[in-house]
Formats: sequence, C-alpha cells, structure tokens
Amino acid sequence: MDHPCYRCQADIPEGTTFCPHCGAPQIRVSPPESDATPAPMPTPNAPPLPGGNSTTPSSSSSWNQADGPHAAPPGQVRWDLAWKGALLCGVGAAILTAIPVVSVGCCLWMLGAGALAVSFYRRSVPGTVITPGMGMKIGALTGLFGWLLNAVVTALSFVVGRTSGDMRQLMEEQMKKQLAGSPDPKMQQAMQQIVNWISTPQGMATMIVLVLIFMGVVFLFITAAGGALGASMSGRRRDFR
Repeated sequence: MDHPCYRCQADIPEGTTFCPHCGAPQIRVSPPESDATPAPMPTPNAPPLPGGNSTTPSSSSSWNQADGPHAAPPGQVRWDLAWKGALLCGVGAAILTAIPVVSVGCCLWMLGAGALAVSFYRRSVPGTVITPGMGMKIGALTGLFGWLLNAVVTALSFVVGRTSGDMRQLMEEQMKKQLAGSPDPKMQQAMQQIVNWISTPQGMATMIVLVLIFMGVVFLFITAAGGALGASMSGRRRDFR
C-alpha cells in the first residue's frame, strides 16, 4: 500500500525508509496498544504508608463496649459502687450488736452483713463474676464501717459513764465478784491490783482502747468471712442455672 511523502507528496511504497524523490525520511509513530496491562491493585493487607495510621481496629482491648458503664476488670472491685451497700450493712450490724437482747447473735449479724453487702454489689454490677477474694474485701469494708460506728458509741458511753461514774462502778463490781469467787490469795491480790488500775483514768482509757481493738478484729474477720461465703453461694447458684 502506498502513502504520500510528507515533503513532496509523491506516492511511495509502504515500508520505504527514505523518499526516492526528495530523500526525506519517512518516520511512522505506532499508536499505543489497546490491550495494555492495567496497573496492579494494592492488596488489602498492604502495610500502611510511612507516617500514616492503620485503619484496622486493634483486636486487643482491655475494655469491651458490651460490658456496659459499670464493667470492671476481672478480680477487681468497683469501690465507688460497693461502699454504699457496705455502709448500709455495716451500720445495720453495729446497731443489732448494740441492742441488749438481740446482741446475743452478734456473730450472725456480722456474718450476714458481709454476705448481704456482696449481694448489693452484685445488683450494682450485673453479670460480674464475684470471686471469694472480692467478697472478702467487700465484707471487710462492711466490718470497718460497723466497727467505726461501734467505736463511736463505745467512746461516747465511756465519756458519759466516766462523768457519772456508773461504768467504773459497774466494772469494779464485776471484778470484786471475781475476787470473791477465787480462793487463791495470789489471784485475789493480782485481781485487786487490776481493779485499782482500772479505777484510774489512765487504766479506764487503756481498757476502752483494748476493747475497741478487739471489737475491730472481730468485726473485720467475721464480716470478711461472710463476704467470702456470700460470693461462694452466688457462684454456686449461677452454676446450677
């Protein structure tokens, strides 16, 4: 097939390099191929660009949105929710142990107060697994509140009794009864010295402090045991369901 020369317009055969009439070079530019291979698409797992942030959410998270606003890490107590029930149960146990007739079951009231405080905490944080260790902590807090109220009442009673002399007289009468029932002269002499020591203001104050320390240990120990018992019982009920 012939084509015209671009310079002299003479027909020359196809594939001729130079025009035989004027000597002009015959340059042909081939059009781009239509079936060119497209550029490869980036893979989904390609690493992020330098300085950029990956859009893939992290799978490791310490908090789950499904846990709700009251969720807590496993094994930890939400004290901002536990203290209200512990305060209520501790005050109730302290009041029951101060009533003359009802105070006979003081250990039962303390034990129940710790278990009830755990139950109140479970209602505040539904779906949370409460271990016996967590129950002991909640029960101990309950005992602390109960002991504080008991200590205040005891201190006020000491102040009022010291002013009127009734408490000192009552303790002296009890000690004298013990003296009368002991035939041993050495024992009577030792108890008489104790009576004389309690009769002094320093001795009475020391006795009150010792009583408060003893009551604090009793409150904390029994209510902590009640909290652990309440947590264990709740776990068993959940397993049976």
